[in-house]
Amino acid sequence: MRLMTQPSSRYLDSWTSKQEAGDIIVKRPVLTWSLLVIFAVLISFGAVNLYSASGGDSLFYTHLKHMVIAISSFIVVALFIKPSHLKSSTYWSYALICIALIAVLAAGQIGGGSRRWLTIGPLNGQPSELAKIVVAMVAARFFSEVKLNRPYIIRDLWLLLCMVGLLSILIFPQPDLGTGSFLLLIVTAQICFMNINWRSVAIIATSAAVALPLAWQFLLLPYQKTRILSFLNPSFDTQGKGYNVLQSLVAIGSGGTYGKGFMNGTQTHLKFLPMSHSDFIFSVFAEEHGFLGGSIILISFALVAYIALIIAKQSKSTFSSLLAVGLAAFLFIEFAINVAMVLRMFPVKGLPLPFFSFGGSNLITACIAIGILIAIDKDNRGKFKAKSWQMMKS
Repeated sequence: MRLMTQPSSRYLDSWTSKQEAGDIIVKRPVLTWSLLVIFAVLISFGAVNLYSASGGDSLFYTHLKHMVIAISSFIVVALFIKPSHLKSSTYWSYALICIALIAVLAAGQIGGGSRRWLTIGPLNGQPSELAKIVVAMVAARFFSEVKLNRPYIIRDLWLLLCMVGLLSILIFPQPDLGTGSFLLLIVTAQICFMNINWRSVAIIATSAAVALPLAWQFLLLPYQKTRILSFLNPSFDTQGKGYNVLQSLVAIGSGGTYGKGFMNGTQTHLKFLPMSHSDFIFSVFAEEHGFLGGSIILISFALVAYIALIIAKQSKSTFSSLLAVGLAAFLFIEFAINVAMVLRMFPVKGLPLPFFSFGGSNLITACIAIGILIAIDKDNRGKFKAKSWQMMKS
């Protein structure tokens, strides 16, 4: 597959011809406004849903503090950061994240049996969340600098794979197999938009399949194996990991088409649904707002991904385009995995639902991702306006 925004591609030529016809100047600002509206919907629904999931206790008010920081970060990134700034700071950001992840392993804060949080003065967060954006930046810069006139093969990607692999290796021991694997998914999505030798892809897929038994034997911890067994067999460990998924299915199913209404979810408020504020937050929303409410959330995330891909298609550089693709993958795939997880279509991985799950680091990271998409769209729009002005002068 060929990247949509390579200077010689027919896609960019098509967009340029439309711009010359004068219609693209009118259409382009719609992307930013559309993202702003969807962003407002998701973050508002997330806050209201968390209020219900927490019963309005201190978790909700902590979430409001996180929202202030997250929205402030979104505004700063959207208004003042340019794609060129991100590109020039990519490897510095990568180095800082690696240092932070090493610090987590050495002296991180332990919570829920995991060592994932780093405290520096008044600041406390999970560096692994920011790694989702940084890994997208790394892949985007790599392909913007390593351009070939032939399909990429495994040997061409060894540096990128090593950099991504290092991040995953630093995250796995926290332990956080979900996030470490998720970084690979983000980069894989970006690679799919490049001209890749599919024989190399087949070799990687075959190697991964061969490595699965070894991973099961030597890499997975007992609780991670239990999650997978509970996914394959709902009756396995019905009082442990299997119980969580079964209660999630009961909550979602009892919501029906229209839901039970705000604060009326019995599975949630009678404390049958575990981790209702984090991993299974979507179950709370589905129980109270039903299939229609869940469909609105699905459509919202699908629209974010669709708009991000349009922004990628219109971007003036490989870096901006692939970064937009990576952010689309981050937001939509994380949403899809979380929902599949609570529907027993995927093993429980501990990946949060962006904008909904309790946790400041993920909320801030998701808001920054939307801010970067708007920043890229602004940069694209400036390019088109500049070309239009030059045409008028000529």
